[in-house]
Amino acid sequence: MHAIGVDVGGSGCRIAVVNVDTGTVQGDVLRLEHDLSTPAETILANLRGALANHPSLPVGLGFPGLVEGTTVLGAPNLGSTWPGTDLASALERPELVLLNDADAAAVAEQRLGSSFSEEGCVLMVTVGTGLGSGVHRGGALVPGFELGRLPHPTRGGVLEAHASGRARRLNGLDLAEWSNRFNEALAVMEEAVDADMIVVGGGITEQWDAFVDRLVARAPLRRATFGPNAGLIGAALMARGFNA
Repeated sequence: MHAIGVDVGGSGCRIAVVNVDTGTVQGDVLRLEHDLSTPAETILANLRGALANHPSLPVGLGFPGLVEGTTVLGAPNLGSTWPGTDLASALERPELVLLNDADAAAVAEQRLGSSFSEEGCVLMVTVGTGLGSGVHRGGALVPGFELGRLPHPTRGGVLEAHASGRARRLNGLDLAEWSNRFNEALAVMEEAVDADMIVVGGGITEQWDAFVDRLVARAPLRRATFGPNAGLIGAALMARGFNA
């Protein structure tokens, strides 16, 4: 069984057909580039065009912000043109399943990946333009955690302003310096949900072996099985009703 997974990020959208029984991406992942100044209308038009190639498959979409139903409520890392947008209507996909991007990644890892069958509290942290977080308790997704937006205890501002992939680029941090900042954010997030396991995902995990020994947490740390594809795989699973 297949579905389309869409992962919207701060620098682009990633789209793929996914085998939801195995989590395997079928063919290539299509990437549509944008930046933080690109209007929502432009991004949505590009997505509509890409999705038109797969008219018969259900679509799940992971979005970097607060969502309710199929409507975007907030998009702190994508600018001001998104809130109030109904994505099912805008993409002409009435059956669209919309969820937070980190929640989508957490679903993929809980159902088929690193946290499979874990019954405790699993914290999924995705490192990208922002610092996303998804939480499972007792094997069930608890949606809507935006732990990257929590205040930083010492540096001011919010956690993701200091420990995201974007913060690393803007501040010219090497992996050692970034790891120290990520540990600061991780401590706040771990305490907030009393995590029993932490799964780290996003593009940063391509360098996992270079920084994993620098990470510090009370709970066991695991690398996301699906790496940067976790979000689109989880979105595809949700499109087929395979919640976790």
